[in-house]
Amino acid sequence: MTRPSRTAFLALAGGAAAGLALPSVADARKGLTDADVSKLYEAAKKEGTVTWWTAHYAQSAADKVRDAFKAKYPGIEVQFIRQTAQVIFQRLNQDLKSGVHECDVFASTDESHYTTLKKQNVFAEFVPADIDKVPASLRHLDPDETYQIGALGFVLINYSTKVKPARDWQGLLDPKWKDQVTLGHPAFSGYVGNWVVAMNDKYGWDYFKKLAANNPKIGRSINDTVTDIVGGERQIGAGPDNYSLEKKAAGNPIDVAYPSDGSILITSPVAVLKAAPHPNAARLFMNFYYSKEYSQALLKVYNYPLRTDIAPANGIKLDKIKWYRNKVDRLATGIPEVVAKWRELFNV
Repeated sequence: MTRPSRTAFLALAGGAAAGLALPSVADARKGLTDADVSKLYEAAKKEGTVTWWTAHYAQSAADKVRDAFKAKYPGIEVQFIRQTAQVIFQRLNQDLKSGVHECDVFASTDESHYTTLKKQNVFAEFVPADIDKVPASLRHLDPDETYQIGALGFVLINYSTKVKPARDWQGLLDPKWKDQVTLGHPAFSGYVGNWVVAMNDKYGWDYFKKLAANNPKIGRSINDTVTDIVGGERQIGAGPDNYSLEKKAAGNPIDVAYPSDGSILITSPVAVLKAAPHPNAARLFMNFYYSKEYSQALLKVYNYPLRTDIAPANGIKLDKIKWYRNKVDRLATGIPEVVAKWRELFNV
């Protein structure tokens, strides 16, 4: 990734010289108007680019979001890193400690990252336009408006269409699945970390001790489970809804099952860095998350739309799914706890 030169960074920090259209703190809490967005766009074009670090999607989905943004706002390039949640979180922390500012928009699948970073005062307050178009329970995740909901997804049962899937999470413990289970790793994936915390709280750590007897294959990303099933290496696992359905639509022998004891809903926030090198483009890009174009781009790769006025690609609305969502405070303590136990149990 090319870092901005010191001269370029100082020019951006210079305010009027860089054509900044940043809202005041008071205005940031009110939300953007159409006129504000137009001003942001004009200022963002002068900056020319936005740098986005995301764990929200598979690479194909991130490509769709980038292309949709560039189509709506010509003249602004999108540089992005798509990695697992813990990897981009560690990289951002390293940059912050070193005084390096290269990330504009941070999009993790671990909500506890945001409460941790908020305490460091690294996020800008920002209320995008059309935030009222997302489900009411997911608006304004942070009362201080330093981060917002950025993506929705589930951890549920992924399986090869050559087998009959388990109907609930306990079904993965059946000895018939020995050497056939695939999992990601909670030390890398926000999705997997969410799932492991939820299963631990629901069934206790004995659940994973019993699961270990089936000799699961342990990858890193939640999407590694999809690769294993599509490739015929494994037949069942705790995987995502979006990437699995995208592969299913492409003709691969994979499908998803919503477990009777609840899918795990992943609420993935997004935030603008206070020291973003491209502050206007950053806000414009985050604001894009709540546009129709963003949700429509997600439909193409079977991700849930953020807006309630756009139907999901799979035809199943959120209120029709039995799901469980970890509280953010529980993730903050729970993920480090289960990562340590996971490494000891699975030796990875």
